[in-house]
Amino acid sequence: MKRLILVLAIAAAQLQGCSYVGLGDDGRGKTLADLPEATLPDAKAKVAVVDMARIEQSYQRALAVAEDPKLRQQILVRLADLEMTRSEKAQLDATDMRRFYDKPVAMYRELLQSQAEGTAPANGIAADQLRYKLAKALSLDGRNDEAAQVLDQLAETAPDSGFIAETQFRRAEKSFADGDYAAAERNYAAVVNGSNPELKQNALYMRGWSQFKRGDYDLALLSFAQVLDQLLGNAANPEEVDAVLGDIGPSKANLVKDTLRVMGLSLSYLDGAKSIVNLQTELGGRRAYEYMLYQQLGQLYLEQKRYTDSAETYQHFVQHNPDSDFAPSFSIKVIDVYQEGNFPSLILPAKQDFVERYGISSFYWTSRKGVIGNNSLAYLHQSLQELAQYEHAQAQSLKAKNNSEAMRAFARAAKWYREFVQTFAKDAQVAEMTFLLAECLNEAGDLPAAMDAYEQVAYGYMDKLRGADAGYAAILLPQQLIQSARSLPDNRQDEWQRRKIQNALNFADVYKTDPRAVVVLAEAANDLLQQNNYEEAKTIAERVIQWQPAAEGSLLFSSWLILGHSRFETKEYAAAEQAYMQVLNLLPAFGKKPGAPSVQQVQERIAASIYQQAEASLTFGDKDTAIAQLMRITQVTPNTEIAAKAQYDAGVYLIEQEKWAQAENVYLGFRKKYPANALTATLPAKMVLIYQNQNKWQQAADELVVMERTSSDPDVKRQSLYMGAELYEKSGKRAQAIEQYRRYATEYPRPLANNLEAQFKLTELYKASGERDKRLYWLQNIINTHQRAGAAKTDRSTYLAASAQAELAQPAYDEFTRIPLTLPLKNSLQRKRAALEKALKAQEQILSYGVAEFTTEASFKIGEIYAQLSRDLMASQRPKELDELALEQYEILLEEQAYPFEEKAIEIHQANIQRSWKGTYDAGVKRSFDALAKLLPARYNKPETRVEVSNDIH
Repeated sequence: MKRLILVLAIAAAQLQGCSYVGLGDDGRGKTLADLPEATLPDAKAKVAVVDMARIEQSYQRALAVAEDPKLRQQILVRLADLEMTRSEKAQLDATDMRRFYDKPVAMYRELLQSQAEGTAPANGIAADQLRYKLAKALSLDGRNDEAAQVLDQLAETAPDSGFIAETQFRRAEKSFADGDYAAAERNYAAVVNGSNPELKQNALYMRGWSQFKRGDYDLALLSFAQVLDQLLGNAANPEEVDAVLGDIGPSKANLVKDTLRVMGLSLSYLDGAKSIVNLQTELGGRRAYEYMLYQQLGQLYLEQKRYTDSAETYQHFVQHNPDSDFAPSFSIKVIDVYQEGNFPSLILPAKQDFVERYGISSFYWTSRKGVIGNNSLAYLHQSLQELAQYEHAQAQSLKAKNNSEAMRAFARAAKWYREFVQTFAKDAQVAEMTFLLAECLNEAGDLPAAMDAYEQVAYGYMDKLRGADAGYAAILLPQQLIQSARSLPDNRQDEWQRRKIQNALNFADVYKTDPRAVVVLAEAANDLLQQNNYEEAKTIAERVIQWQPAAEGSLLFSSWLILGHSRFETKEYAAAEQAYMQVLNLLPAFGKKPGAPSVQQVQERIAASIYQQAEASLTFGDKDTAIAQLMRITQVTPNTEIAAKAQYDAGVYLIEQEKWAQAENVYLGFRKKYPANALTATLPAKMVLIYQNQNKWQQAADELVVMERTSSDPDVKRQSLYMGAELYEKSGKRAQAIEQYRRYATEYPRPLANNLEAQFKLTELYKASGERDKRLYWLQNIINTHQRAGAAKTDRSTYLAASAQAELAQPAYDEFTRIPLTLPLKNSLQRKRAALEKALKAQEQILSYGVAEFTTEASFKIGEIYAQLSRDLMASQRPKELDELALEQYEILLEEQAYPFEEKAIEIHQANIQRSWKGTYDAGVKRSFDALAKLLPARYNKPETRVEVSNDIH
């Protein structure tokens, strides 16, 4: 209430200073036109001092002799005005409280009485002017009730008076002071709707207070909102509000503050934050100062210790303004309110909500490209740690009680650790947080992600405290994944096996002094051998054998065995024999573990190594004789394993000599004789080679189908599928080729080059078969595959994607060119513009690939799109009802609209032809030259001038 009285006092003081001014004859003062021509005064001349008493005596003498009633009125007004001036001076000089204005009051009343009795008003002495002066005199004398009565008479008798605005304002002030808020609201409203700009803002503000006093808070909010609209209207958005507050000055800034305060009270008496939304709707749109209403209301609730209402107010703003620059600070206020109100159960969810709204994966973050306020970033840093630590502690406490609940808690902790690592990648704690992330992921059962995190700690950050443990964990996890992958449909055993081996090698390289290094290295050699990666297995086994300090005997035994097998498989038969001899020596002491070979098995491997050395010598001698001998073995000892191998080797040598028909017969016989022999499984690859060299494409493709179906090697399966598709295509079996290529494109995303070539083949085959929809599908798939390739993108993949995009962009281009501009032009132009945006977007996507062949063509088409729009505008239908002048103006308007598009087309075509300066002159560049020859014939078509003729009537 004290603030209200202060505001009323300020408003009254302002009105005292700007109202009740001295007036001319018409009550409004003279205009600039009434002033005499400006001249410089004589510097030596002295201004005479005017004696008011002498002036009054002159008027008294004039009054004594004046007989004309109107003249007498004019003299009496001058005398009353002089008395008014004398009274004002006396009041200023007085040291006591008494009435000073009795004389002017009496004189103004005499004049009003004279007019009321029938005396016609003199020029410039209307009753409203006299009542205005009388009210002023009464008011200055403190006779407010009498002044109010006079103002009521003025309002009733002269509603169109030039004094009506101040009259209504003073009546409103009197009503407000008397507690008659309904009357005050009406009178303030009259001022607001009037034409006096100096009083409108104060009247609007006080009308709001009148409505507030009456308990009509909705109307009060509208009035106060209009006040803010006037004061802060120059702020186009919330970010400009502070600047506008600085510009309007301290007085008006305080008015803004007071207005917000009473609006906060009004909102608290209504539905709180919901009423802000209702107010915005009532106003017809959001205001830049909207956030200040939420801020005011939230702070008011907080001061009243209504913590839940305060937090909900800030939350309401965030929910309705999620992209606002103020949203993070309001979300922080929610947490601060909960903390101040001591609501621990609500703080954690509020912090979770803060991180999810403004974290690195949120739309708020990505839309700003990570550029957010330092305060918000610091809050993220703190909140992520607190959330992760809380969930981690919860998970550990649950681990012994409820494993499923613990796993979920570990997953939640991992979420926050990951968010921290992604958000603060260069933070000093990132290695520790990544390790904790890995631990939580491991406990949560997300082993692949845990392995990634362990690897990052061990080999990315090279963390001294946790690196070795993280590296060892990254070796153990793949084994768990291999075990679980056996029951999964996608069978990713090979992937995890490769990961395990690589991590073991990395561990041995980076953490050489760790006692676990040589152990994991020996196991990696064995894994490589199991993958048939003999070269690497051999290299790793040799490292274990040469390790210092020397590895224990069991590791040496397994490494010599791996080395023997690897050398045998790489046809180093003499070296393999030596390795097997070492295994035989160590076998009694270390060959007792399950899975170790027997003495007989080792001896067989030694014998096989010697046999292979002999066979190699024979092969380098007389191959024809060797082939004959090998085939003879199959005849003499057909049921021995060596016989089967001999026949198999004979086929190999025949292939080496390119005796395809004989090799075909040998292997067909082998397949028939030894269907269960292990070597039979390797025949399809050889049969493919044989059939290919005999131009038997379909038979070769059929063998590849067998290979793809029977091989356990993913690379063999992949290559067989792709090669089979090629051969079916070559043999003219389009349906089979399509099926093979489709499977390859679907099942083998890597390597990217082959996958894209398979998709490209499908587009060509579907083009040949006339299946347009399927061709379009694979064209789009080529684009999608290229976009997902990331760093694996190549020039070829870019070319294929650009080619596909060029074809897919054509319909949008064609659709744009087909749309005519007909009446009503606004509607057809809207469709045309929509088609233009679509066509431009499609062509710009082509440009993004940077392939010259398609870039120049796309640039040409972009230029043509603008040129076409320009031409279509000029060729559009003209309204029939236009007369000749209107039609001419219409034509000029069309030219103004079309000209920028033609200029844009010229600019684009010129940029396109400039590529020819750098050696690029293809169809797209040439077409741009042709287009410029039409658009700018004087420059680009000098040998021949073409004039386009329009049949339209102008």
